[in-house]
Amino acid sequence: MTDEPIDQKLRDMAEHRGLKLLKSRKRKPGSGDYGKFGLTDAEGKALLGVSDKGLTASPKDIEAYLRKGATGTWKASAEATPARPPHPSKARAQDEEPDEEPVIRRRRGATDRVRGPGPTETASAPAAASRPVSRASDKSAKPATRRRSKITAAAARKHDRQADAPAKPAPTALEIRIAKSSDAAGLSGLLRQLAAGNADELGIARNLEKLRKAGGGACVAEKGEIIGCCCWTSIQTLQHGLIGRITLLLVDKGQRRQGVGSALLNEACAALRKLGCSRIEAMSDIAISNAHNFFRALKFEQTSYRFARDMASDD
Repeated sequence: MTDEPIDQKLRDMAEHRGLKLLKSRKRKPGSGDYGKFGLTDAEGKALLGVSDKGLTASPKDIEAYLRKGATGTWKASAEATPARPPHPSKARAQDEEPDEEPVIRRRRGATDRVRGPGPTETASAPAAASRPVSRASDKSAKPATRRRSKITAAAARKHDRQADAPAKPAPTALEIRIAKSSDAAGLSGLLRQLAAGNADELGIARNLEKLRKAGGGACVAEKGEIIGCCCWTSIQTLQHGLIGRITLLLVDKGQRRQGVGSALLNEACAALRKLGCSRIEAMSDIAISNAHNFFRALKFEQTSYRFARDMASDD
């Protein structure tokens, strides 16, 4: 993957917010507005660093403006998001009135049928020609018939609700790919789950470029949005030769225990194997719950402790 200059990162961030980055066309240092930038909106209206004499904004001015604009866009989006409407099935259930009980017509049994006059019977004796139905048999037949009708009506209502319910969207397939500079915004939200993560979009874009220049790499896991990332680099050692090191393996809290971490690690191991690394080390973050057991399950052995401190300016 080719390295992109810093002005390309600024251009990507500007386009992400619907703006346009202008860059000086001067190629000779010290001439005109050499090395200067400007910003306009989508219609060409000047926003920053655009004057009659040329462009006046530095890369840091553009960066500060875009970062401030990102915060304002996030707040406006949060305030403008409407409340979520109730589920259609719940709203329908509140408005739905109970169904009326269906009319039950009991079939006559063999004992209910009226026999016609036989050969030896006359029409003048109708009472002897028919056999009346007993009250006991009539009462025992009604509850069973009514219970079957209620069950049938409930099954019909359940079938109607299932038919009217909206179809569930198909789950998005997991994609593992190499990280790009345009992934900085998604990675920024993911890194906020770390206690000491760098959530600055422009800083993340710069670090991705530096990582590639140092012979390392990064990949992301995506399901409609970025849900995980893995970074690696190669290190020349005296005792083991060239080794690969996993410097970051992070999966969103709501997406863990679904094979995302293993898929990211497989991508990193394949890249390090191509670089000629004969050994792989993983840096397991203490702040990530159950991270150590994850690596132990993948046959990683604990071989050392890791110590770290920040470098002060006078160190």
